Amino acid sequence: MENPRYLIPHEDVLLDKVSSLLFEISKTRQMKPIIVDSNTHVILDGHHRHTASLLLSLRKIPVIYVNYNSSKIYVDIWYRKFSKPNAVKSILSSLTSNGNICAKFDLIKICDISLYRLYWRLEAIESFLLSIKINVIKDINGDLKPPLISKSDVIDIANRGLRFPPKTTRHVYEFIIHQSPVSIDDS
Repeated sequence: MENPRYLIPHEDVLLDKVSSLLFEISKTRQMKPIIVDSNTHVILDGHHRHTASLLLSLRKIPVIYVNYNSSKIYVDIWYRKFSKPNAVKSILSSLTSNGNICAKFDLIKICDISLYRLYWRLEAIESFLLSIKINVIKDINGDLKPPLISKSDVIDIANRGLRFPPKTTRHVYEFIIHQSPVSIDDS
């Protein structure tokens, strides 16, 4: 159990998901542990649970500490799948891009001057697509391939007090992490 105020996020959250977690945690008085780097206290997985715990003013939450430097942990990407890929190609081909860090969709590149700015640009594009009724799904494969994010990128963003958009990183563990809910009343 750890004080949630000591944990450092690297991703933003979706408010509707936090809202449902607030209800669930209040009702069950349980939550799944948050995965955190033992050296830096940066949250790897569990940003929504962390935000909910802060809003509930919990003093202790379940945490599983891992060694982020381990070769058995890596950062993968979430591809984007579109409900209307041809319409998305048309929209994306009309955008101008400056920079050398790029996401790719077929022959189209969406670029920016930093990884952080590019991911927020992708988030803005996804919000626009959703507003015109084109569904965007983040998955382990898909139409648009964003650039890889390194572990040092994750730590750097967190330590600078910035946050990537929600669901930017996909942490993969080559070992089993038991994610059974734990009572928050045991502190």
